[in-house]
Amino acid sequence: MAGLANIAWILDLDGVIWLADQPIPGAARAIERLDRLGEQLLFVTNFSALTKEQAEDKLKACGIDATGRVLTSAMAAASLVEPSERVLVCAGSGVIQAVEERGAIAFDPSDGVGAHRAIDAVIVGFHQDFDFARLAASARALHQGARLISTNNDPTYPTPEGLLPGNGSLTSALATAGGVQPTIAGKPYRPIADLALGRLGTERGAHGNLVVGDVPSTDGLLAVELRFEFGLVLSGVTAADDVAVCDPRPDIVGDDLEALVDQVFQ
Repeated sequence: MAGLANIAWILDLDGVIWLADQPIPGAARAIERLDRLGEQLLFVTNFSALTKEQAEDKLKACGIDATGRVLTSAMAAASLVEPSERVLVCAGSGVIQAVEERGAIAFDPSDGVGAHRAIDAVIVGFHQDFDFARLAASARALHQGARLISTNNDPTYPTPEGLLPGNGSLTSALATAGGVQPTIAGKPYRPIADLALGRLGTERGAHGNLVVGDVPSTDGLLAVELRFEFGLVLSGVTAADDVAVCDPRPDIVGDDLEALVDQVFQ
């Protein structure tokens, strides 16, 4: 891939910038280089638990200024509800913030709202407070006609200690209990793809634009949806031995973000 100036970069966070709370070495240097070259950067994550300010602060702690450059699957999920709709938020603070900024009304399933008040939509996102009571309240709302929106269907997410259950696991539980099919808002689906294009001010298939991530089934398929090139880093869930069988196949592979950026601009 030839180095091209002033292209758009969509960058994943988990597995690219950090693993859980541990920054990946060289990531901050790579971002500094891209900023110095005037590239357009947007950090796009399926992790919905953090508010955008919390995500920006976490990036700042990694040495990266991401002010106004973060897009989460919580924002994509909130884009699928209308102002004034009543939304049961089976998710973390990132989704609550996004729903309220959308002008919808957010309710907590632990309050039992779904049992006695009409709910238009249930949004499920990753959170560590998920329990039977939240599952039951959400399922009641779904049986009463609420639609199910999921921030993402990633079955796992990477940490330094290995893979932990992701929001796809929670989504499966709600979909099974509620007897419905979810609408997925995050990567690699159209809701977050459309938001990313709007934020970057670019179009599908624009020459040279790049999605960088560690998971072909999300980051790679987002690149397919956008008709961007796909840059795979091996600092997250995909190992070097798996590259040959990746679907979709990456256009460029690097051990980490810094190595990938070096290849683009060599």
